[in-house]
Amino acid sequence: MSALEHVYHYRLLIGKSAAGAGLTIDEIDRLTELEALFAASEADQRAREGRRFRRERVDLSAVLRGGKLNDSVTVSELAPGGMVCRSAPYAEPGDAVEIVIEDAATSRSYRFKATISWLREEHEGDDYVVGLELVGTPVMIHHGSSQVHEPLFTRIAA
Repeated sequence: MSALEHVYHYRLLIGKSAAGAGLTIDEIDRLTELEALFAASEADQRAREGRRFRRERVDLSAVLRGGKLNDSVTVSELAPGGMVCRSAPYAEPGDAVEIVIEDAATSRSYRFKATISWLREEHEGDDYVVGLELVGTPVMIHHGSSQVHEPLFTRIAA
């Protein structure tokens, strides 16, 4: 399973718990496994903001949407609590956004709600590095081919 899938499942379980639906014993075990998988190292804990989770380095194409934003970005770091996006547009800290990551290998689209936590200039120009704090429950859409190869009315008529 990829880091993206792990973060999606973690956020899904946290969202279910926060909604008051409660978790089964198996879901609690899975949540514990995911937290252990992303356990913060000593360096993460010593960081200025005292990270709760270890960041996983990734290279994912995504779209950052919200307000006037609808821009392609690159997700360079991923953790259950947030992500870091490069080549991002300017955005105000505190702004609500949605990050959409298409996984062509699995034909899935992952959509996470987030708030802009911080930003800094990436280099001279208009590109920024943006830190996102994930909030709420994510959505995953599966884009697959239909298992039905012929229309229903054709099979009924036969």
